[in-house]
Amino acid sequence: MNFNKKSRRRLFFVGVGVLTFTVMLAASELTLVFLDSFSARSDFNQYTVPLIVMPLFALVFTVAVIVAAYSVMKRTNILIVNLTRVAEGDFSAEIDYKKRDMFANVYANFNKMTRELNSAKAVRDEFMQGLAHEIKTPLFSIQGFANLLYDGGLSEEEQKKFLTIISDEAGRLINLAENQLTLAKLESQQLADSREKLRLDSEINDCVIMLEKEWEKKNIDIYCDLQPVYAVGSRTMLRQVWLNLLSNAVKFTPEGGRIEVTLQREGAHASAIFKDSGAGISPEDMPRIFEKYYRAKSAAGTQGNGLGLAICKRICDISGGEITAANAADGGAVFTVKLPAADKED
Repeated sequence: MNFNKKSRRRLFFVGVGVLTFTVMLAASELTLVFLDSFSARSDFNQYTVPLIVMPLFALVFTVAVIVAAYSVMKRTNILIVNLTRVAEGDFSAEIDYKKRDMFANVYANFNKMTRELNSAKAVRDEFMQGLAHEIKTPLFSIQGFANLLYDGGLSEEEQKKFLTIISDEAGRLINLAENQLTLAKLESQQLADSREKLRLDSEINDCVIMLEKEWEKKNIDIYCDLQPVYAVGSRTMLRQVWLNLLSNAVKFTPEGGRIEVTLQREGAHASAIFKDSGAGISPEDMPRIFEKYYRAKSAAGTQGNGLGLAICKRICDISGGEITAANAADGGAVFTVKLPAADKED
């Protein structure tokens, strides 16, 4: 926002005019009251009072208008200067003020606006840094193996191996893009949220079946104790939660291990628990486990982009529930999802 001198001058005179008109109305009322109080005295006639009072009033009024107009202009200029900083991309601009300042509310709202803009900029910068880091590795792999194939001289087995790697890395990029788009929509509340009554035990059981090839490949024993529990939510979004948690459990459970999935109603909440028999979550990783792009040390060597649990948390928040992580006493990670339960008859 840019105000030239002509615009500032016009704003100044408009402000002075409005202020002058308001003060004159108030002064007229005060003068009438003052004149009425002296009308009964014998030593003052109807002409004496105005001759004494009006010049004094005019002087005081003129000084008051000038001081008030200068004060308003000064504060307006402070706001204009800082708005110009924001327009130029400096979101750190803030205005110091006292609570009794006439522009206190305006300055407070300005400071609130710049803090929110600064926060949004930080999120955007973090997104760009994380995305660049996550994209770099698969792109280097695709480029490297594509160059090897282009140079030739490889056996058919080597060609198939390199093509498989390129395909996997391309799939990783697609998965990253889809997850990032989903998270961005969730954070800005733009994801369609068709809420309906869901029978959670059926939903979770369907997801276990969908991942059957993955847990059978590792000879994992899956134990499910799913009580019939209802909740109101988005089927599409909650299915992402169940699939992410089950996929992580399979990923971190060793060959021949065990995964336990339980669902029950606890008062007003539906509680779904996913427990694996892996190494668990280290104390230094636990506070950051739901952060975007964060990958625990135990995840080294496994596929992933650090967005799955962040998506789970955001979906649970939107659904009016919560997700927590812990370690089981006998080892392994435990993720608990709590959602508002619904009655069958509702």
